[in-house]
Amino acid sequence: MKKILALCLVVCIGLSFASPVFADFMEELKFTVVKIPFPDDINENDSWQAVARYVDGKQPITLSSYYNGYVYATIPKKNLDEEMEVVVPEKKEFTDYDPSKHQFHDVMWLSRTGVIRGNENGEAKPFDNVTRAEAVAMIMRFLGLEAMPEAHAITNYDDVYKTEWYYPTIMSAYMCGIVKGDSERTFSPNRNVTREEITAMVARALEFAGLNCPPKGVDNIADKDKISDWAVEAYEKIGSNYASDVDDTDPENPVRVLNPQKPATRYDVAYILNNTAKVCQLYPSDLAIEFGFDKEMPVIDGSTSTYPFTQAVYNSLFYNGWSHEMFPEKHSKSHVSYQRLINGEIDMIFASVYPASDILAMAEEKGVELELIPIAYDAMIFFTNKDNPAEGLTSEQITNIYVNDAYDNWSEVGGSDALMYPYCRNNDSGSHAQMEKHFLKGNEIHPEVQKETSYTMSNVLTDVMGAKTENPLGYALGYSIYYYYHNMFWFYPVEENLKLLAIDGVMPTDETIADGTYPLSNNTYVVLRKDTPADSPARKMAEFMLTETGQQCVENAGFGRLK
Repeated sequence: MKKILALCLVVCIGLSFASPVFADFMEELKFTVVKIPFPDDINENDSWQAVARYVDGKQPITLSSYYNGYVYATIPKKNLDEEMEVVVPEKKEFTDYDPSKHQFHDVMWLSRTGVIRGNENGEAKPFDNVTRAEAVAMIMRFLGLEAMPEAHAITNYDDVYKTEWYYPTIMSAYMCGIVKGDSERTFSPNRNVTREEITAMVARALEFAGLNCPPKGVDNIADKDKISDWAVEAYEKIGSNYASDVDDTDPENPVRVLNPQKPATRYDVAYILNNTAKVCQLYPSDLAIEFGFDKEMPVIDGSTSTYPFTQAVYNSLFYNGWSHEMFPEKHSKSHVSYQRLINGEIDMIFASVYPASDILAMAEEKGVELELIPIAYDAMIFFTNKDNPAEGLTSEQITNIYVNDAYDNWSEVGGSDALMYPYCRNNDSGSHAQMEKHFLKGNEIHPEVQKETSYTMSNVLTDVMGAKTENPLGYALGYSIYYYYHNMFWFYPVEENLKLLAIDGVMPTDETIADGTYPLSNNTYVVLRKDTPADSPARKMAEFMLTETGQQCVENAGFGRLK
């Protein structure tokens, strides 16, 4: 590895960075992925600690992880010919180790691959500040691009001297676009690096290695406005892997702060590097390669309730799938996602509902034919407050409630004497499309009922929970999608406050939905434009969803797999 950067330094003598020779060499320094079978002589229980290592130099590769029977590694293309092996590296025993200080964890973990080495006394010193030169050295070791101790090259920085230990490292990082100076001629190697500076360096290093971090901004940070303009993009690129503190000046309302201009400690640098190494490596599964998803993923959107499909698919196809550049942070909701598909903005959607009438009209107007491919079971459900004695409704009663505003009291539909408060969904929701399909038959929801409209899938749950009254006694009524309703127990006390109603005498269950005896059963779909090519990623995704692994994704998403 040292030979690589030595060559890089020598090649640049007397050459412009635009030189064809330099450009060709930098192409060889681009990173690629290799995978090594996990050896039989290492206990699989230790796989989480395993890394790849170059056989000749015995240098462990920090950017490597175990996944599905292999250890994958992100390395420069130049190193492809080097023999590699899998090892469980030993951690360095620092003389100042204190098990009561959590800051030692990241420092000691990175010591396994040589990113952190300690000082001449064998101390980790996690709370000491880090100079800009030391920060660069840690980052280059993190990438596996450590330079030779001596080199003869030209640098733009007047204060980076060839006689200093950091000269070849800073020069290498500069040529790779990882560092920038205080000015065109000044690097300030001995100045303490700030948190926002190390964040920017790591972001550039990850970009150089072709790695993306899971998207997560700094929205919940109290001092995000203190980030310098030049560092804002870097904070976005490294996701949630930034150094921060807790400001407990107000003990009852502590807040998290970045302190971006604060000097970064060795722990701060280790925390950023260790976390980005863990969550920003991206490796395709064998099945992803088989379907071609390692080369191209379809652009996916869908309803709120089907976002777990997208999460499950990416997590099934890739190690750290949420760090994939195509992974969407959220879905656009049913109506908008159908519109985007018709307009050609996306390749496919996961939809828990059939397209509403206005969507079908829009598709016809634009000459687009939609194709719905069933991949899972689901159903429309109705629910009320848990202590409501009512057990069910008929389809006719539901139509009378929502179209005719025919009842004011639960006793009129077989329940006890209590006021009825029906809630509906907005017209551009997937749940409203279900109402159109099963009950409205070309009619509109009654204006009186529309006065109680829930504008999100979660709101209808909380609205119905909160609508119960004691004097006079009254219970609400709402509707949603079966598997969404059941999956929301992670976020809301659904089962403690609500209950499902039987429709036409049949309760919605996994079994009654799958066998079709529940009258409001339907499918969840992959929806494509019908002219989508057979070999396109979207078609491949529809095919994948019907495989055993794809159906496991359905189950992992909390939906009913096709029987």
